[in-house]
Amino acid sequence: MAEQDHDHEITIKGGSFELSDLGHLMPGMAEIMPLVGERIWKCYYAGKAGNAPLARFQLSEAVNLMEKGAILRPKYSDDMDEFISGIVATIRTCIETEDWASFESAYAKMIDEANAYHEKYDKGFLRWQLPSSPPPDLDLTAT
Repeated sequence: MAEQDHDHEITIKGGSFELSDLGHLMPGMAEIMPLVGERIWKCYYAGKAGNAPLARFQLSEAVNLMEKGAILRPKYSDDMDEFISGIVATIRTCIETEDWASFESAYAKMIDEANAYHEKYDKGFLRWQLPSSPPPDLDLTAT
């Protein structure tokens, strides 16, 4: 049977689309990774402020987004799993133990590793860097 024989129409408010179009509608890494970067930025400055609960939350949200990206774009799943279980796990431990000195060096390593993955996937022009100032939308004060 042809692919179109197995397609299904999905009705939404104001119209419809075919199930076979769903993959094109799902966010790709170009949409997900800026959200990850924002969470990682907030995690860093929360850690610098000694706010472990906020740093933990931001890191957890970043990991959730990375895992979503690995599901939506399976070609990245092995590398994403390695990244999360490696350097991201190290950062999580630094937050849990409030070892802010190790957090700082692990964070720098994480940025280098992330940019190495960009190189691996021919996206070396995407060089993430830590913004030089803390996010203005959060009170980073440790409670």
